[in-house]
Amino acid sequence: MRPSSPWIRGASWAPPLLLTFICFSIYLYLYSNAFDNMRTSSVFRVVEGDIKSVWRDNVGSLTYILNFKKDNSVSFEFSSEGMLSTSPSIPSSSITFHLQNNLSPSNEKIREIMKNRTKPLLTLFTSWNDSKDKHLVHNITSVNWLSLRPFVVPVVFTNESGVTEACNNSGWMILPVRVSAAEGVPVLKYMYIDAMEKFNSDFYAYSNSDILFTDTLIKTLLSLLAHNSSSKTHTFIIGKRTNVDNVTMVEGSSWIELTKVAKKRGKIFTGYAEDYFITSSSYPWKDIPEVVIGRRAYDNWLVLNARKQKHQVIDASDTILAVHQTTKAGNFEGHSHKNGEYNHKLLAKLYRSIRYGAGVTDCAEKVTKLNKGEIVISSRTKLFRQCNI
Repeated sequence: MRPSSPWIRGASWAPPLLLTFICFSIYLYLYSNAFDNMRTSSVFRVVEGDIKSVWRDNVGSLTYILNFKKDNSVSFEFSSEGMLSTSPSIPSSSITFHLQNNLSPSNEKIREIMKNRTKPLLTLFTSWNDSKDKHLVHNITSVNWLSLRPFVVPVVFTNESGVTEACNNSGWMILPVRVSAAEGVPVLKYMYIDAMEKFNSDFYAYSNSDILFTDTLIKTLLSLLAHNSSSKTHTFIIGKRTNVDNVTMVEGSSWIELTKVAKKRGKIFTGYAEDYFITSSSYPWKDIPEVVIGRRAYDNWLVLNARKQKHQVIDASDTILAVHQTTKAGNFEGHSHKNGEYNHKLLAKLYRSIRYGAGVTDCAEKVTKLNKGEIVISSRTKLFRQCNI
């Protein structure tokens, strides 16, 4: 009898091998489909952008973010979806200790205010669309604003499910956009009214969603409380921003790193662009026209109106670092939006002639300055002619 060939002799293990191959093929098919679906989600795109920013920073930055996670003042965690976020349980004692240690000995009144706090200092709110080009920017803003808790309550106004889900996972407060105009853009006054109704704090502020802050925001507002505790005047606080190209997650997650890049790569922008408006809780937002956010003209008009109404208008440019995350969209993004002239047309109908030049940051009658480690408020010594009203 002729001996069987090696192939025929090995046929006994062919069925298990074939079964293994079939199972592996099914696994690859299911995995690739799941991965493709994940790539289209906003969470994946955010993480993908964050990873790129870390690589762009080099290995040293990766080491830094790992060390930063050990810092008790800001606790980081990864959600089940893999998105980097600050922990909802940031220890308030750590931030308070940090601020107290960085106050000058003469700031005893501020220490007393911090010791006796029973409510947040500031409700800070914004709004954004679920835009692919801005996922990294908004993720950095999310982490940055959360680092200001418990003194600051971060709030996003949105009716979009994607933004709601991402901010819920991060620990932000969420409110619906109740009133909009210009084809879906939030009306500013109702954002303030709704925030004031929902949250109890000393100050309320709208800020553009690409602006980052440091502890200088908290220190300045605490100083204003110390200086104006008995003042009944409506207060309106503004400041110039510092443009920084391509801010990374590592830079935006740390007050120290953000301060460094602002000094190294930052450029202070024109006083015609005002990106945040901090007001006292008594500010009469119900009397403000229905201007919308993100479109030109409303910012200068708000300052002009506050000055005309004899409110206390303060330029905090020298003591509040506000970093604008400049992307390829540039520094005049609001001018290119659809319905970009909406606010100007609305205001022109109401007031005809408007002196926008009298509503720039440099026209604020009062300023904040740093003097021997203490933030002081003083009257501006000289106003430009364009500031006349």
